Amino acid sequence: MNSNISDYDYGFNGLVSIFTKYEIDHNDWVAEKLEKERGGISFMLPHAEGEIYLTWKDIYFVDVKFIKTQTDYKSEVMLGELEEIIQKLEQSRLNVVDGLKNMLLNAFGEEE
Repeated sequence: MNSNISDYDYGFNGLVSIFTKYEIDHNDWVAEKLEKERGGISFMLPHAEGEIYLTWKDIYFVDVKFIKTQTDYKSEVMLGELEEIIQKLEQSRLNVVDGLKNMLLNAFGEEE
């Protein structure tokens, strides 16, 4: 076993591979490595914050708080479900970014 790989790396690396698969830059998520069970990330987005980590049962646990509605989503999910959740969170993040970009363009025009 490679002594440079900690138990926390399995979940984190698994998440990074999902982000890479869908061409999502996980740095846009204001994410940091989480050392919980088998590892994962804690993240903050414009509309949500939370944690995603791999449990000892090799199932990902998703704990998300949606800021606008103040609702929580907590669930153990299989890989396919996790991929869908990550894609939906990313699409929502992109929608917020596009909305802010358009608002700034309308407010200040297209001057350079």
